[in-house]
Amino acid sequence: MKENIWEIKHLEFDIEEFKIKDAKYNIYKGEDGVWEMTICFEESTPIKRDKELEKIIDPVPNFEATALLTADTLELKVGRKIYQKEGYDNEREENLSNVYYFEHSSVEELEIELLDVNETWMKANVKGKTLINGSNGNLPDADFLIQNTIFKLDKTLERSVM
Repeated sequence: MKENIWEIKHLEFDIEEFKIKDAKYNIYKGEDGVWEMTICFEESTPIKRDKELEKIIDPVPNFEATALLTADTLELKVGRKIYQKEGYDNEREENLSNVYYFEHSSVEELEIELLDVNETWMKANVKGKTLINGSNGNLPDADFLIQNTIFKLDKTLERSVM
């Protein structure tokens, strides 16, 4: 199983892979009383690129996604799966996620599967969908997968997209 790799499966192009650096997470209660789990990494290095995309863009992708939690789902347990269907919270009218490839987009159908957990980090698989290049209109045109990756607890991390 690959570790610390962000794999992007484009609808129209080949699979791309980027090495993840500085993966972080936090669970916190927002000002409005809603519990959130935010995961992110700020930069990634290309490992495998689609030949066609490589000719036209040199991305430095980054990733941030937030799942809304309830009080009974706050405890991180091995095997737990955390879901966030949409990257926008219609009730609060706020974005919950941001994927940057060459423009900003949201994460849809986010799933975080906890593989191992301790006081300072969690190891997780993360998958979801996003819009990368518009080849499917305004619908997601890429699936992504992050496997066997350690996210370090950062108590200062909160969702930066609104």
